[in-house]
Amino acid sequence: MSILFRTQKCLTVFQLTRAWGLELAKSAGEAERHVHDLTHILMQDIFNGHLDDSGPLWEGRRSGVGYITPDYKVGLIEGRHLLGLATSELTKSWALHHVLVMKEAVLDFASRREIPPPSWWTDGTSVSTDADMTTKGAHSIAASPMPAPPHSARPRGRRPKKLDQVKAAMREHIRRGQKTPHGLRDMLEKDLAAGYGVGRDTARKARDAVLSEMPTGAQGRRQGRTGRA
Repeated sequence: MSILFRTQKCLTVFQLTRAWGLELAKSAGEAERHVHDLTHILMQDIFNGHLDDSGPLWEGRRSGVGYITPDYKVGLIEGRHLLGLATSELTKSWALHHVLVMKEAVLDFASRREIPPPSWWTDGTSVSTDADMTTKGAHSIAASPMPAPPHSARPRGRRPKKLDQVKAAMREHIRRGQKTPHGLRDMLEKDLAAGYGVGRDTARKARDAVLSEMPTGAQGRRQGRTGRA
C-alpha cells in the first residue's frame, strides 16, 4: 500500500502509522505492536510541539501538523491543542483519522527518534520536498478528498541542530509558564530526554545552556509567581 503514498504531501496519523508500522515489522506477529508503539510516540511528539516547526512553509510559518476541516481542506494547528482530543475516548478516533502529519515532519521525526523513515518518501522515487505543491487534484487515500497545503521551497542551508531546537523549545515553555527554571533544573535526565524527544546528553546540554541564560535569582522569582497564580 505504501507505493500509493509516494506523491502525498501529508497523511493522517492512522494512515501513516498503519503503513509505516507494517513496514517496520519483521513479522506479521510484530505488526500490531509496531503500529501501536509508533502511534504512541508520534502523538507524544505532536503534543509536545516537536512537529510544529518541522513542516513545509505554509501561510508564513513552518507547520508539521494539520487537520482536515469540515470542508475537506487542511487547517494549521499546534500540537498542544490536540492533547485533549487525542486522550479522550470520545474523540480519540477523530484525532487518528483527521490529524495530518506533513512529509517533512515525518522525516524529521524519524531522524530524531532514530527510526527507519517510510520507504515511500525516501526510496528516490517520491516527489522532492522542494517541489511546488498545489491543491488542485490532490487527494488522500481516505474516502474524503483532502487537498494538500501549498508551500514554498525550503530555504537552502543547514537545518537547525537538535540542540538548538531543544533550547528553543525550553525557552518557549518557560516563557509560556509551562515550565519554571527551577522545575527544569530538577527534572531527571531520562524524563527530560523523553519529554523533548532527544538523547540524555543533548537534553542535559540544552538545559544547562538555557539555565545559564537566566538572571541571578530568576528561578526563585519565576517559581514564586507560578505559585501565586
